[in-house]
Amino acid sequence: QLRTMRDMENAWFEAQVDDGASTDDAAVWRVEMPCPNAVNNYRFWLNGPGGPRWLTGLGVIDHDPTDAFDFRLLTSGGTPRWVPETVWYQIFPDRFATSGVEHCEFPDWAWRSEWGDPVATGPEAMTQIYGGDLDGIAQRLDHLVDLGVGGVYLTPVFPARSNHRYDATTFDHVDPLLGGDESWVRLREACDRAGLRLITDLTPNHTGDGHEWFRRAQADAEAVEAGFYYFDEHPDDYASWLGIRTLPKLDHSSAEMRRRLYEGPESVMARFLQPPMSADGWRFDVANMTGRLGTIDDNAMVRQMIRATSDAIDPARWLVAEHFFDASRDAIGDGWHGVMNYAGLAKPIASWLGDFSFLTEMAPGPGQDPRPGRSVATTMDEVRASLAWQVVVGSMALLGSHDTARWRSMARSESNARLGFGLLLAMPGAPCFFYGDEVGLTGDDNEQSRRTMPWDRNEWDAATLDWYRSLVHFRRDSTALAHGGFRWVERTDDALMFLRESADERLLVRADRAPIGRAVSPLGGDQVAGDGEHFTIWRVSLDFCSGMESNSGDGEHFTIWRVSLDSCSGTESNPGQVRRRRPPERVTWRPRSTSHPSASWRTTAITRSIAAASGG
Repeated sequence: QLRTMRDMENAWFEAQVDDGASTDDAAVWRVEMPCPNAVNNYRFWLNGPGGPRWLTGLGVIDHDPTDAFDFRLLTSGGTPRWVPETVWYQIFPDRFATSGVEHCEFPDWAWRSEWGDPVATGPEAMTQIYGGDLDGIAQRLDHLVDLGVGGVYLTPVFPARSNHRYDATTFDHVDPLLGGDESWVRLREACDRAGLRLITDLTPNHTGDGHEWFRRAQADAEAVEAGFYYFDEHPDDYASWLGIRTLPKLDHSSAEMRRRLYEGPESVMARFLQPPMSADGWRFDVANMTGRLGTIDDNAMVRQMIRATSDAIDPARWLVAEHFFDASRDAIGDGWHGVMNYAGLAKPIASWLGDFSFLTEMAPGPGQDPRPGRSVATTMDEVRASLAWQVVVGSMALLGSHDTARWRSMARSESNARLGFGLLLAMPGAPCFFYGDEVGLTGDDNEQSRRTMPWDRNEWDAATLDWYRSLVHFRRDSTALAHGGFRWVERTDDALMFLRESADERLLVRADRAPIGRAVSPLGGDQVAGDGEHFTIWRVSLDFCSGMESNSGDGEHFTIWRVSLDSCSGTESNPGQVRRRRPPERVTWRPRSTSHPSASWRTTAITRSIAAASGG
């Protein structure tokens, strides 16, 4: 039976066996569930030989749970379909590429560095300018097209008094240092020609203390802008983000501030979604703290108004929120389509493959030795189960960003770094990586990670570039990785194995952080399935792309098998048709009679190199 909540009241619906879809080995049950609410949670009650159990987002359990990890179905509009189909490339505009054009007079708050100079340390790191601009990005889009990415995410482009621009001085136009509004339009048009989406950053939590609104607020306690901020005592005692006085916090109870920033068609947010700016969405900085101060909590109002403004222009725009921690209270489908999935992907993967000390950069606290795979999988499960699936696939999947150390520096080894990237691209969500990760850039903290992009190919790690390019292209063309479900097959200390399944594609993914042996392989050795006579599925190691030396099973591996239904029986690779059985936590295989030829299975190679290596 299915148990749901209707207007927060318990409701039950009985499932029936669908004889037409069932087989000798498996029964398919169907149940219809009314969905009267915007968010409809549900779970299944199972009663069989093993006794009564629940099936929830955390799996099968034998105790009565709360509703916290129920499955959820949104009827208020989910994530735009194109979002999880897109691999994103994050760019810090000052550090990616320069057109060589001086767009305006150099500001007095900044100091200039030559491209390739070391990144400064301390306070000077914030005011160091290398001269990257939007026209420079437009001139380098061929690199992104070659990689196979589908979208560009820019950190803020508004004028500010820092190179990161999270301390905006105005929202009225694009920073002249980057080329101004005209340069944004040129980049937009270049992205259109290249088939790339384009989003940038908005800071609804705060402005810079040099912002024109804040200057007016300090100058006159009666000015309308004085209501945009939290003043305890005017003009110098005010709330700021984490006590950083250069970032005064916005008060969202001000209707005028909301109108200017994000509410309605004349707002900053709306203007950038409409021609000629035509952004494909927004990333919202510090979304977890926005509208919150002590006992004040306007976060729901903010995200709902932002969503209403965006949907009125085009429901197919993406709204993604920065959130390092538990987003289940905020990402319920009424505002953000998703969050930056630090909690459910970045931190768990780093805790499995990385130096744990780097995690304190993401979330300060005690360090810990690398976690076992079972623990990592449990964390991923809890985060995924706490959100509606539409929010999971609408979230940004990432390993690092401008706010963290580089993933290559966090990983314990070069092969661990590549393994982590493969794991990331196989997980639900919209994958995103930081510019230069693909050529091997390193950085031990968020400042050093923002070094300039080297355009001399002699400085690139060619093997890493091949690895990124091959995985991104495979991810881009996979319906299962974009829209498919997720099920664990195996979770051991050193191996994670799962299925991604859509209506027309089924992928089996395995990541091994330690040498492979029969003791940790659920399907055994290099021959991962088959009876050795009728069919064989071969293990393909981490080096399926060029540039990786084969380790023949004695090191880390990342493997994807594509397994598809084949209506033709007796193929060379699978003459004695097989089909899958699914015991708990295992995938096993056995031959099947020829009475159901449509249910035969075979494997196909994921790249030409794999096909060649395995004899086609």
